[in-house]
Amino acid sequence: MSKIFVNNAWFYSFHGCLHEESVIGAEYIVNAVVEVDTGIAEKSDNLENTVDYVSIYGVMKKEMAKPAKLLETVLERMIVGIKNINKNIVTVEVGIKKLSPPIGGNVDSVELRKKV
Repeated sequence: MSKIFVNNAWFYSFHGCLHEESVIGAEYIVNAVVEVDTGIAEKSDNLENTVDYVSIYGVMKKEMAKPAKLLETVLERMIVGIKNINKNIVTVEVGIKKLSPPIGGNVDSVELRKKV
């Protein structure tokens, strides 16, 4: 087993319950950890026998481009999309960090994480 990490993918997206968030948008940092059986790829040296990190990023980008009120919704869509990349995926963990959230205080970020 191996873990593929896609770290600190930056997006400007329009998620949130407040109307302003859907108009102004915000910065997000997304991280994913994908555990996959790489036994065949280790011997074959063939990209088709593993999970291409480009495809993981592609799911991240696609789901961050679809506005949603809740990060929970975006997170679940992302996990399902990543799991559908390859049948050899064992676990997927995704974290979505919203930078400078509008919560009435001086907060660097809020983050939602889920592992399936």
